[in-house]
Amino acid sequence: MNNFKLKNVVSGAFLACLCASLLFLSGCGGQAETKTTESDVRPAEAVRVRPIVSTWLGNPSRTFYGSGPWADAPLEVVWKFKTKSISGRLHKDPWGGTSWPGQASVSGDRVYFGSADGNVYCLSTKDGSLIWKFQGLDSMKATPTIVGDRILASGLDHYLYCLSAKDGSVIWKYKAGFEIDGSVAAINGKLYFGCEDGFFYSLNLEDGSLIYKSQRLGSMEGSGTVHDGRVYIGTEGGDLFSLNLKDGSVIWKARIGADSDSTPAVANGLVFTAAEDGNVSAYRQETGARVWTFKTGGGIWASPIILDGKIYIGSSDRRLYCLTADQGKVVWSYQTRGPIWGTSPVVDGRVVFGDKSGWVYMLRAEDGKLISDLQIGENINSTPAISEGRIYLGAFNGDLHSIGSDGQ
Repeated sequence: MNNFKLKNVVSGAFLACLCASLLFLSGCGGQAETKTTESDVRPAEAVRVRPIVSTWLGNPSRTFYGSGPWADAPLEVVWKFKTKSISGRLHKDPWGGTSWPGQASVSGDRVYFGSADGNVYCLSTKDGSLIWKFQGLDSMKATPTIVGDRILASGLDHYLYCLSAKDGSVIWKYKAGFEIDGSVAAINGKLYFGCEDGFFYSLNLEDGSLIYKSQRLGSMEGSGTVHDGRVYIGTEGGDLFSLNLKDGSVIWKARIGADSDSTPAVANGLVFTAAEDGNVSAYRQETGARVWTFKTGGGIWASPIILDGKIYIGSSDRRLYCLTADQGKVVWSYQTRGPIWGTSPVVDGRVVFGDKSGWVYMLRAEDGKLISDLQIGENINSTPAISEGRIYLGAFNGDLHSIGSDGQ
């Protein structure tokens, strides 16, 4: 009875009495019912799942731009962290701060970013205090990629570093043929990235061993975008590639026509990218056939953001453009104080970006109306990371800023 074996024969009367006394059993040999009273019931504690900005534009498909909520008060600097500067093999003048195309990554109470001073930093999101830093051999430009308890970071010194998220210690490193400006895509224990040596790579996350190295495609500064088993990536030589993610083979190649530093955006059967000649273009996802091109008044180093059938992108002509994704028609444009090199994430109906005059802007995505602006430095060419209503953005003056509103 209830997993006990009776070893002795008992009388029928005794057995009946025993069963009657155990009314909470379902029959004499059933499972006990659980009886509770109202006073025993305690509400389950809500488990808060915090969003993670884990890589360049949030995920391997480059479609997570951050999270709110936003406050209605003007933007203000909550804290800032000062980096140093470093001279490199290819730049005798000292570089500092966060530079193009870098974006911070955010997970919980930590923010990770690469700096032109050669360090990868891990800071507290609460007050900007330093948790750890890792010193590379030259400027660290790429957006760090967070994969569990590991951080993938790279830059001008030709290495991809796998670091411990806990303390920044090196787990392994892989040397490519030249600079790695793009952010790593991490999928199912495998890493994918393009390099300025002209090759697209896949490595094992566990130990950094090489899985494959593509044919030579041309120097790649932007990140690859993964979608439906393919990766889309542009080159400085002006080509757009669709690659098989499994082995890096070329599915199609389309001509952009100029040096492209953008990370492509993919949606609704189209691939969107831009180039230094000022053109924004859309291509068929399956074939690479060009669908439309829109020309701005200056060069473009930013990547297109696509949301709700619209493209958002800034140009060095000092304008932020909102275009229709299906035809490339202007919905609105906003005039800024300086050229725009960084990308412009859209979160909860607001577009956030910086310009090279050192100003940060927050616009309404619907119509481009200014919500708030704030000057933080003389040159911003990196991209805002937005997490839980807080903006993390660096300037070339050496400071990483945490920006909020109304004490947020």
